[in-house]
Amino acid sequence: MENNRLPTAGGLRRKLFLLCSLLVITASVAFAVIGILQLRASTRVAAETNASQNAAIKQRSEETMTDLTYANMLNTITLTAKNADGEFWTMKHDFTMLALQVQDILEHPDQYGEREVYPPDPKNAGQYALQLIFASDEAANDPGTRTLVRKLATLEPMMAEIIRGNDKRTRDCYISLPNGTTLAMDTVSNEKFDENGEIYPYDPTVRPWYVSAVEAGEFCFTLAVHSYFLELPEVEYGCPIYLDGELAAVLQGSTKLSVIQDFISDVGVGENGFSIMVSDEGQLVYSPRRSGELEMVNDMSSDIRDTGNESLVSLIHEALAQESGLGDAEIDGEAYYAAYARMESLGWTLITFVPKSELEQPTEELLREVDEISSGASEQYSRSFKRSSLLILIVVILLIANASLAAVSLSGKITNPIRVMTKRIEDLTGDQFVFEMDDVYRTGDEIEILANTFGKLSDQMEGYLRNILAMTAEKERVGTELALATRIQADMLPNKFPPFPDRREFSIYASMTPAKEVGGDFYDFFFVDEDRLALVIADVSGKGIPAAMFMMMAKNMLQTQAAAGHSPQEVLETVNRLLCESNEEKMFVTVWFGILDLRSGVLTAANAGHEYPILKTPGGSFEIVKDKHGFVLGGMARMKYKEYELRLEPGSKLFVYTDGVAEAMNVGHELFGMDRTVAALNAAMDESPEGILRSVDKAVADFVGEAEQFDDLTMLCIEYRGRDAAEGTENEGING
Repeated sequence: MENNRLPTAGGLRRKLFLLCSLLVITASVAFAVIGILQLRASTRVAAETNASQNAAIKQRSEETMTDLTYANMLNTITLTAKNADGEFWTMKHDFTMLALQVQDILEHPDQYGEREVYPPDPKNAGQYALQLIFASDEAANDPGTRTLVRKLATLEPMMAEIIRGNDKRTRDCYISLPNGTTLAMDTVSNEKFDENGEIYPYDPTVRPWYVSAVEAGEFCFTLAVHSYFLELPEVEYGCPIYLDGELAAVLQGSTKLSVIQDFISDVGVGENGFSIMVSDEGQLVYSPRRSGELEMVNDMSSDIRDTGNESLVSLIHEALAQESGLGDAEIDGEAYYAAYARMESLGWTLITFVPKSELEQPTEELLREVDEISSGASEQYSRSFKRSSLLILIVVILLIANASLAAVSLSGKITNPIRVMTKRIEDLTGDQFVFEMDDVYRTGDEIEILANTFGKLSDQMEGYLRNILAMTAEKERVGTELALATRIQADMLPNKFPPFPDRREFSIYASMTPAKEVGGDFYDFFFVDEDRLALVIADVSGKGIPAAMFMMMAKNMLQTQAAAGHSPQEVLETVNRLLCESNEEKMFVTVWFGILDLRSGVLTAANAGHEYPILKTPGGSFEIVKDKHGFVLGGMARMKYKEYELRLEPGSKLFVYTDGVAEAMNVGHELFGMDRTVAALNAAMDESPEGILRSVDKAVADFVGEAEQFDDLTMLCIEYRGRDAAEGTENEGING
């Protein structure tokens, strides 16, 4: 019997229901999975974008802050060292002038009157008073010594003015004879008595300033010592005077060590930067530290190089061996950047330190703010992700309950904004971090919150980028302006060679290779009249547009005064006075100025604090001419300058330059120096002036390598051929 089963009532409907339910469930599950994955992808992309932004901000910030700090440190310490050195140069100059007066009295005593001088008197305390002190009764009873002392006493006004004119930097002024007799000018007459009212015995011949000056045979500074009459540390200096090879007298002066320390104490870079002073013997002369590895010891007896800190010892050795430079060290467990510069007059070195942590602090603060924003956004992402996941589950349940069509429709509405948002976030690459709100995100739920969060983060990131780009653009603009100023400055100098094709008496060539910034170097050459050629090489203090303007003013003044027929000495004295009258910026310029008589070959020149010229004679090699130096132009009014003459024979070559040649520095902070300069000249001694300059320029470039330079490279070379060369050329033209 055949078994015919009847369809179950509602079976198809049930299958359709089950099929629809299965479709809805499958679609809902798929929707939920896709939505969760998209949310996770959005969070991952946001985290990766944040990491890339942090890395870019950190790199750019560190590079910018490091460059600015290094430049600021080196400029500050170099200028401070030069200013301090200038103070001691003034002291040396004053005592050198006094030494000339004392020597003249000793050589021509009959031409001078006499002035009575007395032992120290306590009533003169606080007043400038000239006092007579003997080291022995034998000297006190010597009539010849008494007569000589009375003649030297006529210098009392000059000795007082030396102390008064140096704004209390010079504390006293002594003239001591080899037999121990001393003429003392100071304000501490009352300090020269013991408790019994007797004058302290004072033998100058055993004092460090006397011994050092005699050993050196010239003016010299001592290390810091304790004052004989006052319990305070001071720097003393002595100047010996000789007659017919025999020691005749020694001058003495001193400066409180506190004066030098006060000058240095304010030198620093940044909030926690500080500076120290180290003698050429490694003694810590000044330090603001009161404890630790750089603690200031009152007797200044310790050698800072004896410390066990290898990085600090290495830095001190490096600083004492070079004129200036940069380095780093670890002090008391903290890392520091360092810059140093030498004070030539004293032979001491200034070193300034800046904590590396201070340099990195702005970058760290910026990154901290970015991290806080990112952390808040991440938390918002997490909360939004949880809420969105819950919403998806609710929607799945509703979709299953209501219908497959509603599920498909609703899933599309939910996933589409997330898909678009994910795509927009993935497109945020490079420097484009703009996320704009769109209607597709305005769902009224967590998706819109997430979009708003992305929008806020994007605006904040865009602001940071605008600031960084603006800083970069400003730096590029300044660089462009400085490059234009450099070209204008170069165009103002003679740059057409040969400059005088019809003149055969000489051959000349000059060049200026500027550093990164506009500088103050310049050269010039021009005819004063038919047979006299003026030569100028100069270096203005400082860099940038102000230095270039000061350069042009000095150049025009020099040319104007020379054209008026003045001698090199008169030109320098007049230009110095004019510059001092309108020098509110306290700028100065070193100048070597000469006038060459093309008929005789006699070069008359004067030097205002510039580098020594280098001369090659016919058949000889290049050698440095240590000419007479005067003070820089624009520094002190009413300065006097001395001329000197050099006779150039036909075939002689003269090379003048700025300090950018000898002070060119390689990556090891080593200077090119004068020995290498002379060697480079002699390597091309038979070349033309142009060939010689190119040889020196190449030697400097090979030495410097990839190191960045901070000074211009300016040179001028002239070959004197003589009048016969010019006449021979004219005769050839006539005979031809």
